[in-house]
Amino acid sequence: MATLTSADLRCRLVLLPRDYQFRTADNIYDLNWVVVLGRLVGRGSPGHVIRTRLATWELASIVENLQQMANGERTLWQPRFFDSGLHLWLRRSTERPDLIIATVVLAPVTGPPPHDLLAHWRDDRLIYPGGVEGLRFTCTRGALAIFAEELRLVVSAFPTRSLQTA
Repeated sequence: MATLTSADLRCRLVLLPRDYQFRTADNIYDLNWVVVLGRLVGRGSPGHVIRTRLATWELASIVENLQQMANGERTLWQPRFFDSGLHLWLRRSTERPDLIIATVVLAPVTGPPPHDLLAHWRDDRLIYPGGVEGLRFTCTRGALAIFAEELRLVVSAFPTRSLQTA
């Protein structure tokens, strides 16, 4: 399990990759989907668990880019996941270089967020009908580094599989 905690300790993003979605498959995409449980815990709200999926190479890309951002390196990563209910945007704070602003949206269905999502944001919290939820919070680069390392350890159990090894 990997946890990204806000600087004020009131918000958390928790990700838990569980298992490959399919034991066997006839194509590289289905072979490499990983079921991921996600939860956003916000001010006074425990959130609910969202079950989504990410490809093994998307998980590896997340880890690499989280580490780059935590180290203060330049990264061009954008959350363009192929078919996922996880949407994660990170940007450096303009006031303090050691802070990162995270915007996270979890959806129980895969694919892009609903088109009218912005109308449902209230300050730093999103509550959308149908189980879509989101949070915006500030975290430190140190917290981002811990999250990246925790995620790297968990993701190492899900290497990209080829059709020949399946």
